[in-house]
Amino acid sequence: MFTILTAAAASAAGEQGAAALGAGAMLEMLLWLVVVVGFILACAWAYRRLNGGVLAPSGVIKVRSVMSVGNRERIALVEVGDTQLLLGVCPTQISTLHVFPEPVLPLVTTATAEARGSSEFARSLQNLLNKEPKA
Repeated sequence: MFTILTAAAASAAGEQGAAALGAGAMLEMLLWLVVVVGFILACAWAYRRLNGGVLAPSGVIKVRSVMSVGNRERIALVEVGDTQLLLGVCPTQISTLHVFPEPVLPLVTTATAEARGSSEFARSLQNLLNKEPKA
């Protein structure tokens, strides 16, 4: 008698499981997939919009440093050729605060960063990232 009841319960559960994968469940799954992909794309757009996506600036004009001095005001050190400019940046205008004929902030390379003595964690992370996958 017990085996008949468990067999009936198992077959009922199998029918409910098959019904759960119907059109409504597939539509809900696709909707959540679109939401997740949209969230990832929105995060990528915001990252690039906030100037975080610029990995290695190429060209003549390079932003060396930026510091926020208010809600929407910033001071930026910009290098053009061998000259560095200290700029005040507002939503409505950009003003030159000072012109440095010689670079005040030198170009930081990985060799100079290592020479400065990076932390143990930074070195470990860099070693981990530079490892080639085993074939």
